[in-house]
Amino acid sequence: MSTNAVSALPTALAGLLKQYANPTQKGDGATTAATVANALASPLSLGRDEAYSLSLGSAQSGQAMMGYTRLATLGAQVDSDLQSVAAHATDSGGSGSVQVEVGQLAQAQTVVTSLFGDPDSVSLGTGTLSVLLGELDGETGAFNATGEPVEIAITGGSLNDIAKSINDAAIGLSAQVVESGGGFELEISGKDTGAAKAFSLSGLGELEFDPSRPNLSPLTITNEAQDAVYTIDGTDFTWPSNTDVPVAFGTTAAFTQTGSQSVPKSSLTDTVQTMMKSFNGLQQAIVEMTGDKGELAANANLAAGMFKRIGDAAMASYSTGGDVSTLADIGISVEKDGTLSIDQSVLAQALGKDPAAVQSLVAQAAKGMDDAIRPYLGNKGAISSQVTVLGSLLGRGSSLLDYLGGGSKAGSGLAGNANSLLAALG
Repeated sequence: MSTNAVSALPTALAGLLKQYANPTQKGDGATTAATVANALASPLSLGRDEAYSLSLGSAQSGQAMMGYTRLATLGAQVDSDLQSVAAHATDSGGSGSVQVEVGQLAQAQTVVTSLFGDPDSVSLGTGTLSVLLGELDGETGAFNATGEPVEIAITGGSLNDIAKSINDAAIGLSAQVVESGGGFELEISGKDTGAAKAFSLSGLGELEFDPSRPNLSPLTITNEAQDAVYTIDGTDFTWPSNTDVPVAFGTTAAFTQTGSQSVPKSSLTDTVQTMMKSFNGLQQAIVEMTGDKGELAANANLAAGMFKRIGDAAMASYSTGGDVSTLADIGISVEKDGTLSIDQSVLAQALGKDPAAVQSLVAQAAKGMDDAIRPYLGNKGAISSQVTVLGSLLGRGSSLLDYLGGGSKAGSGLAGNANSLLAALG
């Protein structure tokens, strides 16, 4: 994991991450899976330093034992989850469907002039046409401008001249002369759909338009700027376009008409969700435990290594035989706090284009993450070794239970509260 890209972390964790060299990266910045595998060949080389623990006092050592025992328990669950993801990511078949009720399609604002006989001889005047883009409040009907007005010089007043001037300005509007009812009219439309893409016109008397007071304009509105409105399981949603509409995790739909619509889901989306939930749970726990008041605030070294190793695996490049090779290619990226986030529309598009490559990528990434943390787990793992070191320093035995069961001064404060500590670890 690039330590330059990771911020908003506890001081203890961030400081240690900066000390660890980043794995060799490809030209595009992606860590290769082979590099991650090579690093894992020496599981204790990153994040374990027994001398680091020798400087701890008895209270700090006791807290660290609790923290690492908790981390081992969480790590074992993540290990199980990732193994399941790696095993089932390539399973074929769907995962049911989502029932969607489309109540309203998204559309762009469109206004038209009156009909004229000759689009080249009629003149609507010259001067400056001022355009304001903004949002139309669906409840109040108010127009809320966003940004400053854009001015378009109108040097020729014919319908065709004005249409050309608007199109040449490239400000998010399009204009065309349309033959209708035995005459011609100038049609002006927003290029994008959605309630936030409304516009007002001013400066030329024949083209004045305020979307909050359409009846006072010489122009006629034929389409209002509006979002798509749809319902899933009794909950209403809006979306500014009719394409890539999110309807479930990693599942998008295209709306072409109102009414009921059944959208198929891929089983892989649930698998991806499980992978991300496990990864994020582990990283967030490490951040919490290495914070100022966390159990590992004074002994974050091993946790920092685990944090970085699994992060490197998440950013690695894997060979899938398709166009996708990193989780970023399917919309999954590592945030500044070390957790994963997703652009679900990108995942949906990737699944639609090459589901086999996406399945292969998720399976390999899950295995890479699991391989990254496994050396830390189990009776012979790095965490168990660290707990043994801490227990030896305190003279309380090699496990947290040994420590809690003792009666020395070093452990007396914790030993008297063993039940609550074990409950906290659970």
